Amino acid sequence: EPGDQVERVRAFTRQIEFDYTAWTLDALRVKLGQTGLGSTAYLSPEIQHQTVIDYLSLVDQIFRYEGYVNDYYTNPDITDPETASQELRQELNALYKQRADLAPLAEAVFQDQLSSIAAQLGLTIWGQPLPPVLFHSTPLPLALIVSPRKIIRQDANISLVPNFTVDQRATLEDQVDQAMDVSSIVVNIGGVGMYPTMVAQTTNINWLAEVIAHEWAHNFLTLRPLGANYYSSTELRVINETTASIVGTEIGEALIERHF
Repeated sequence: EPGDQVERVRAFTRQIEFDYTAWTLDALRVKLGQTGLGSTAYLSPEIQHQTVIDYLSLVDQIFRYEGYVNDYYTNPDITDPETASQELRQELNALYKQRADLAPLAEAVFQDQLSSIAAQLGLTIWGQPLPPVLFHSTPLPLALIVSPRKIIRQDANISLVPNFTVDQRATLEDQVDQAMDVSSIVVNIGGVGMYPTMVAQTTNINWLAEVIAHEWAHNFLTLRPLGANYYSSTELRVINETTASIVGTEIGEALIERHF
């Protein structure tokens, strides 16, 4: 039974599973703050454009600083990486603060831009997307995928906390494989079709536009038969994902062409 299989896998993952409820509550808090500000309506297209570019540049800087800090902790010649990296970590915390301040506005701009493209392509009701486009960029959970050894089939897909190291991933895969005689793998994901949509932090604006559109397509389909029956069969899941991929590519490209 699929349910029994998932529960057997969860014996290995319960302590490291991702808390979607806590994430959703925090994302809704951020989105309500955006609504309260209502600031994108007062920004010129040029300022909106620059806001997104500045945000992506800030994320790039954060990625580089995180890499520098990681170097301290992986260098065997540094005996006290915490002390050695203290100044760098302080600078990184300041960058995190800047990101917390800028991200809600940049996300709101991108949401408005995608909404306008959806309207242009006839995917709205009276000019408004349903549901409204909402996304939040954060470190994403990982996914543990479990399949039988002799058949390519997804018997379990369990979300794990982010920032799992390579050796931790390998250890978990080995434990599940040996205990259950299955083939498992821990993989990164690009987004989660929740609401608001969960999207990975990135510096790649083309990828960001496509993933936001892809995940919104899932939200769109959830209110329609194809999405409502997502779990009815493997075939319907394939059709749903293929549809979202096509929509994501089309809207993402249109958004970049029009606004960037």
